[in-house]
Amino acid sequence: MANSIDITRGFEEHALASEISNKFTTGKAGKAEWERRVAEIIQYVYATSTKETSNSGNGWSHTTHIPKLTQIHDNLAANYASALFGGKDWFDFEAAVEDEATVRKAKGIKAYLRTKHDWNSFVKVMQRLLQDWVQTGNCFAKVEYVRETMRDEDDTEVLIYEGPRIIRISPYDVVIDHTATDFEHSPLIHRELYTRADFLRSVEENLDLDYDVAVVEKVIAFRTHLGQYKDSDINKNIQQQFDGFTTSSSYFQSGQIEVLEFIGDIYDEQNGKLLKNHLITVVDRRFVLRSKPLPTYDGRKQVYHAGWRHRPDNLWAMGPLDNLIGMQYLIDHLENARADAFDQMLSPDRVHVGQVQIEHDGPVTNYYIDDAQGNVHNLAPDATVLNADFQIERKEAQMEAYAGAPKEAMGMRSPGEKTKFEVQQLATAASRMFQTKIEDFERLVEDILNGELEIAYRNLNATDIAKTIDDDLGVVEFLEITKDDLKARGKLKARGASHFAKKAQLAQDLQGFAQAMQLDPSMAVHFPGEMRAKMWNEALDFNDGVFVPFGQIAEGMKQQELIQAAQGQLDGNQAATDVAEQV
Repeated sequence: MANSIDITRGFEEHALASEISNKFTTGKAGKAEWERRVAEIIQYVYATSTKETSNSGNGWSHTTHIPKLTQIHDNLAANYASALFGGKDWFDFEAAVEDEATVRKAKGIKAYLRTKHDWNSFVKVMQRLLQDWVQTGNCFAKVEYVRETMRDEDDTEVLIYEGPRIIRISPYDVVIDHTATDFEHSPLIHRELYTRADFLRSVEENLDLDYDVAVVEKVIAFRTHLGQYKDSDINKNIQQQFDGFTTSSSYFQSGQIEVLEFIGDIYDEQNGKLLKNHLITVVDRRFVLRSKPLPTYDGRKQVYHAGWRHRPDNLWAMGPLDNLIGMQYLIDHLENARADAFDQMLSPDRVHVGQVQIEHDGPVTNYYIDDAQGNVHNLAPDATVLNADFQIERKEAQMEAYAGAPKEAMGMRSPGEKTKFEVQQLATAASRMFQTKIEDFERLVEDILNGELEIAYRNLNATDIAKTIDDDLGVVEFLEITKDDLKARGKLKARGASHFAKKAQLAQDLQGFAQAMQLDPSMAVHFPGEMRAKMWNEALDFNDGVFVPFGQIAEGMKQQELIQAAQGQLDGNQAATDVAEQV
């Protein structure tokens, strides 16, 4: 094909797509330094030796990497997850009005979301968001409504899952206006890469996408069209740089499809009008798949963000590991310097003076000195270098404290004898920073929960089934959920973090209260056993069905029936034996 031919004729670039693509490229360039710092942190978290880190040029022969940063990362992520999602009732519906209908709807809403969370790996995705939060200081998520189906052997469509689903967005693939007053007022562009099959499947299953079908067909046709041209023709006509690809031709031949989703306000130069609170999706950086106002009821985007340590005048937050990189570098340096010094002690350099003959050289060397002035002595390093162990321990303890991980949260106890009150007071003070950070992330969880409820209400047309467990009987119930059941005056609240310390305190208090009642049995009259059992059930997060009101009575009756039946069988066997002996 001649180079003068315009190979994009019929597939012209949309002006709005070009503007959004340029904004994304500019935004990525502006956060390059942030990405470099995050890449170094992740490098240290997953490194197996200093050869894989920025500490590779330290000059020591040993390359030991002490994974302290990894341990802090894993401990924080595990303890945050345990505090947020440790119990079955980690979220609740806070009603704006109190009436019978609202109570019934609140039960249905909670049962609906719990059922969907069991099917859509909600907690697993949240754990990945926590990992982003600890590693980078930022995490992003969005909510979509999907209807996943498959074909059975009779070519009949079978529904696998329908409902809201949370999607993790990599912080690397997000561009925001970091100077905006807050995340809600910042325009956002996030990037996703699909295979052709995944792209077409998402178009089919995601009921909230509303893509232009003609543009979808054009995207597929464009790739077929480019297949007849040389790489040089493609690169000359399409002079765009796609992240992760060396040239335009390598991108289009890769089988990948890039989608940029813009959310916010933008001025459409081509039509001369302001698009306010708009959702615009661009594919291949040239086609607009959709352009419409945000479908949310409050006009806010259903992409959510949480930051670990917020900066003034900058929406890109710092992470708990950011300030610890230098200390990690130092403990690796001390460890390898100590190891080199210890090796030199085991096999030191030797100084030969005068005429010296070596009879045997090895771990133990024999020397013969030929003149009176000759001698052999070792040049050993100063033994105080081995004190590096104490410096390493001190730095590791400081890193734990700086990351905001209380020792009690990691199963460690601070030294010294303490009374019960002192233990509680110290635990509360030590975990204050830890608790505050959890509550920051919990606000993200609440936004996601309410986003799930809203998108489910917008898209649920027929009925759905939700599983719940009766609080009194402990039996499984199945509720039929309609669109109207998801509409209630109130708000979903995540309460795992706020109950994390409270439940530990409650368990201690209940134990002390039980001892007090043993000293004064007359108090028990005023505190019903069923209510105390419920408090223990909540404090210890027992599984559904463990607490059954007066369940021991029914269990005792069943036990007596079994004993009587067994006794009756024994009596019958004895009677039969007696008759046989008489015969």
